[in-house]
Amino acid sequence: MGQTLVTTLTLSCLLLSSALTAGPSLYPQPVTPLFEEGDDQLTCSEMELQLTSLLRQTYSVKPGFYNDPYHGASIWAGTLWAPGAWSYLAYSGAAEYTEYARIRDAQRRIEALRHLKARRRCHE
Repeated sequence: MGQTLVTTLTLSCLLLSSALTAGPSLYPQPVTPLFEEGDDQLTCSEMELQLTSLLRQTYSVKPGFYNDPYHGASIWAGTLWAPGAWSYLAYSGAAEYTEYARIRDAQRRIEALRHLKARRRCHE
């Protein structure tokens, strides 16, 4: 009994440490710029147009977990009547993941355009 517990704890610690070092960080990281081919030929006004169009992609339209009434309804209905109602939570998590990826990509591109504008001194 004691040996299996030690082995289980050791394996759990090894898996957790490998997941933490190989996977995404637990804390937010700075946005890294996403440069594209042909950025050197953009004028200041073209960069500004791209920035304004990318800003719309950084808005989050999905409500948070505690602000979404469907979360409460799916938990309530899943507990009392149909456990399949809990599947909304998985859908919501997937939607949040794809939204975060979209926002992160737009933020990376915005950061690249800001670097280019600063390097060219477009605001002088």
